[in-house]
Amino acid sequence: MRTHIKIVGLVNLLYSALGMLVAAGVLFSGIFGSLATFNPIIVIVGTVTGLLAAAVIGLFSLFGLIAGFALLNHQQWARYVILAVSAFRLFKWPFGTAFGAYSIWVLTTEETRQIFALNS
Repeated sequence: MRTHIKIVGLVNLLYSALGMLVAAGVLFSGIFGSLATFNPIIVIVGTVTGLLAAAVIGLFSLFGLIAGFALLNHQQWARYVILAVSAFRLFKWPFGTAFGAYSIWVLTTEETRQIFALNS
């Protein structure tokens, strides 16, 4: 089960790093896309919308990055954070669903609970 925990931690790091790149893309496309219209209302609405969307995506990804590193070090709190993040990833068809289900399976087994209980 330790191998599965490492896989969940590493894939979570990669998935979260990709999420940070997506957040940056949303931010820049929201700002520069709205600036291209030369309409002041669209510039404001587009910039604020892009900023909010990037903040939400970036926050979930940041939680995933921090928890991914902590999961590799068998921190008990990281298990709970990854479970919460994985529950949200279930809605990202198809890869998020597959990885979220796999993460939930790995982190809720009795053997995994014992591994994390030993290290806390």
